[in-house]
Amino acid sequence: MASLQLKINTTLYSLVSLCLILWTLGCKETLSKSDSPQQINNLPVYNDSTPDHNSQSLNNTLQNEFSEWPNYLTLNTAIKNLENGNHTFFESPIEDLNQLFLDIKKSTPESLKINGILARVKVTETLTRKLNELYSVENTDLKELDQTKHDLIESHNNLIFQITKMNEKKAQLVIKPN
Repeated sequence: MASLQLKINTTLYSLVSLCLILWTLGCKETLSKSDSPQQINNLPVYNDSTPDHNSQSLNNTLQNEFSEWPNYLTLNTAIKNLENGNHTFFESPIEDLNQLFLDIKKSTPESLKINGILARVKVTETLTRKLNELYSVENTDLKELDQTKHDLIESHNNLIFQITKMNEKKAQLVIKPN
């Protein structure tokens, strides 16, 4: 009798488990079908050719930050040229890139010496070095080269986005009177 009860309990447990699994899979499928078209979270690409107020204030903010950080302005210009198809800067000798990033690190304004910005500068440095290496190799995988270009431009945009967000946060700080 105990053996029969054990078989019934095992069968019942298996059926309940199967129903729960199917129900869970059905819920996930229903959610993905009912959602609006999937949104991809891309960071905004700042294009100088679009004249609107947000990009104008963004450019003013960045000009102020880069006026304090002239060495990064060189890299900023090179990345903008890369977006337009001019990659000659990234074919320069590695010693020049080493010196540029050394100068960038030394001249980083105190207001920008926060972990989020420093990390994004390091990512940009790494991708710049990788792109330089890809251009120096004769048999370069074009897919990897394009992906590295895209990643470098994205990392640069992330850095600009981080600087912009930091400035917005500073502007929102309200000093409460005692």
